[in-house]
Amino acid sequence: MAVTHSIIMICYNQEEYIKTALDSVLCEEVKPNEIIVGDDASTDGTRRILEEYRARYPEIIKLVFNKQNMGIFSNLNNVSPNATGDMIHFLSGDDWYKPGLLQSMNKTIQELSLDPKITRFILLPHVVLHYLDGSEELVKNNPAKLRKYSPVGAVLRDVVHTRQIGFSRAIFNKWPLFPEDSEIIGPWSDRVQHVMFAQHFDKQIVMDCEGAVYRVGVGIASKTRREALERSYYNALVRIHSNYSRGELALSLVDLKYLELHKQARELALNYSTTSIVNLLRLSINLAKTDITEIVQIAREIYRTVRELVSQCKS
Repeated sequence: MAVTHSIIMICYNQEEYIKTALDSVLCEEVKPNEIIVGDDASTDGTRRILEEYRARYPEIIKLVFNKQNMGIFSNLNNVSPNATGDMIHFLSGDDWYKPGLLQSMNKTIQELSLDPKITRFILLPHVVLHYLDGSEELVKNNPAKLRKYSPVGAVLRDVVHTRQIGFSRAIFNKWPLFPEDSEIIGPWSDRVQHVMFAQHFDKQIVMDCEGAVYRVGVGIASKTRREALERSYYNALVRIHSNYSRGELALSLVDLKYLELHKQARELALNYSTTSIVNLLRLSINLAKTDITEIVQIAREIYRTVRELVSQCKS
């Protein structure tokens, strides 16, 4: 079957990078059927460049120019419902795709006899981190680790690596909008959205190839101070737990207890005190008593979280 691809791109004042992002897709043998670009009222030359590309690829490039700056998450909410393809991918204006990505996805879909319109799956090529000095680091998805957890559990534990690409149409139909108060939650608001989305996954398919490239040190999250990022991460965990309490998120017992522990640990890191340490230890003991069949797994999560916490306190 012929697979159609939609790419959703958001950008703001990225005239230095936007050509690289677009060319990484348009210069390939397998081209997307559409690239939907939401420009968030850029004040530099980004809009001029986008209009030049639309003139060259009028059948592919679809431009949405915001009259005023909406912010990352509102911008995404504004343009993402417009995607019509069998496969949907996101691309930031300062990132790019490695060569042959869409072609590799088509091959995987064909080899596994997948129907993007029916099966709710995500393709997971490895993520490439590109640093300011030009060096790169490959962050691999590990199939064995993914199989250990539920899709939601994998997201909570940071063992699934994606730049939000490779969504089948069937799963993208479940795509939740970002919370209305995302700007208050902060940069980690995308964790809330990702967790809510992951509960609908049927298949997570690791592709042993390089996928999206993320520029480290360029985007808003990279430039946000560490303390603010930590606060945002905690805010995201609080919102995820709240969504569960309201019945909007399905969690296994282990995932729920891990979330509660992780939230407590982050709170401790932000508000260091003897009392909070005691409460964390008490929670850890209670977790181990919850379900005898899960003691080993819970103990491992406790150890990993506390070790991370100690490392943060020392720094």
